[in-house]
Amino acid sequence: MCEGKKQAIPFLVLLSTVLAAVVLPQRLILSREPPTSGTLPPMSHQELSLPPTATAWYLPDYPAIEAMRENVVHTFRLCETEFQGPGGPVRGLVPAQEYGIIFVRDTSTMIPTLQYFYGDDYLRTPIEEFLRRQYGADTQSADGDIPGDGAISAVIAPDGHIDKATAVSDEETHLIHAAHQYYRIAGGIDWLQKELEGETIMSRLNRALEWLYTRRFDSTHQLIKRGHTTDWGDVRFEPSVSATDLDADTDHWTYSSYDQALTYRALLELAEMNQMLEDRVRASDLQRRAERLRCSTNEKLWNPQGGFYLVHKHLTPLAHDFPEEEMIGISNALAANVGLSDLHRSQRVFSNLESARLAAGSRKPGLSLYPPYPEGFFAHVQMSPGEYQNGGQWDWWGGMQITAEFESGHSALALAHLRMVAQDWALHPGQVFEWQMPSTAEGWGSDNYASAAATVAKAVVRGLFGVTVERDQASVQPRLRKHDGQIRALQPASGLYVSYDYKYHRDFIVLDYGSSHPRALEVSLLLPLGKETEKVSIDGAPISHRMETILQDSYCVFRAPSGVHRAVVSFKSR
Repeated sequence: MCEGKKQAIPFLVLLSTVLAAVVLPQRLILSREPPTSGTLPPMSHQELSLPPTATAWYLPDYPAIEAMRENVVHTFRLCETEFQGPGGPVRGLVPAQEYGIIFVRDTSTMIPTLQYFYGDDYLRTPIEEFLRRQYGADTQSADGDIPGDGAISAVIAPDGHIDKATAVSDEETHLIHAAHQYYRIAGGIDWLQKELEGETIMSRLNRALEWLYTRRFDSTHQLIKRGHTTDWGDVRFEPSVSATDLDADTDHWTYSSYDQALTYRALLELAEMNQMLEDRVRASDLQRRAERLRCSTNEKLWNPQGGFYLVHKHLTPLAHDFPEEEMIGISNALAANVGLSDLHRSQRVFSNLESARLAAGSRKPGLSLYPPYPEGFFAHVQMSPGEYQNGGQWDWWGGMQITAEFESGHSALALAHLRMVAQDWALHPGQVFEWQMPSTAEGWGSDNYASAAATVAKAVVRGLFGVTVERDQASVQPRLRKHDGQIRALQPASGLYVSYDYKYHRDFIVLDYGSSHPRALEVSLLLPLGKETEKVSIDGAPISHRMETILQDSYCVFRAPSGVHRAVVSFKSR
């Protein structure tokens, strides 16, 4: 067994502090109360039976969250790009308008949201272009580096150049994740077997993983290594001409919690895709590697006293004159979200991330690191304490953190955090900053950062409204509790849609929905606090259901047929 001891924490005390800090909306849009107890509201049958013209959400109690959609769409449009690649047009989004090139990290984190706003070419062509430009044994980067066979570039550019950030070890895992998402959304098995420059996509993905294990896996400690950055950043602390490139002879190596989380996820995703192609031997090997990595990470990088994963441990001997082991990095939320940690570790992680946010004076989640590295430690000019990757606040990571909280049994905290981001965005309409100073919220970097817009929108669509639309399945997990809401989710790549109207009454919840997916919907409805399910019906006919509890969240779970229907979850009388 590689699990740690379960420890209880005073999480509800901390949560109450967060909830109290969020100002309630001052205007009420509509009355949720039906005329009499037991009277069901009218159903928008015609609207739910048609594909929506665009993905949108409505949340009368929280107009600031509703208004975020306009910022998201505006930012996406500014960051659209198109150029000619060897296989045809490449269409995608750059991280920000000023960047001009597509990054693999950002592509990976944007796809879950882009699928609801863009067609197939914006999802597929960047992935295929990264794979077409995969390094061979002698391929040189633009700066002259030769990373080795199977490596993946950090970027693809209109002029055709590629460049790998050799200080990090996450470019291969991000591309595997991007490919896995597209495989599930629209690609399927046929896409994995598609040939690019004479080699299948599946073969190229396997080769990318083997580069990582050949060049960056330390067999002694059973962990992935990288340069001495922060947990997720690409800026090394050593002085050099290029802050993102490693000098393997002189620079320091570390084991980052961030890389272990991404590699763990990539191993499981790669195993799933190989299994679907009936390569069971490779799939089993990948699953075994994932389990070994999970055990090694929890054994060597979990800080049981602090209740979080360390930023990293040093492979190369290096002594600091400050307590690096007290720093908590945002990759802790990623570790919780991908399943690297168990629920009890995750509970401590989210509590400690919230404590760090409060200590730093940040008015929203997404704090990259706290406490930061001291002044002068990083040679890079923009890495002073509280800046950029050294303790800056990022909505890119804040959105990821909120989604992780929603999916890990902390929905009340997640909603409070989402409202914080929405209220901050309302202060600067039309701007989504790359990062902000935690104490002042002053915006830095780009003010149209598509990666942040994407992860925050994911926190709304998948986190709060709980919508997932994939090629082989669709599900809704409304986490609205006592708040009425509507969502219209269209997937342009497939033409599939899932829409629903959620209406709360003290005696029941009405879920009117429409779905064009060929399979039944998996529904997991988060119950309001203090409520218990008595029965569930669809179109007036009772159906079976079960209850599932994840830490503080209790769900009523049932299957619902595709098409347009009304589900009613009735509560026990108290």
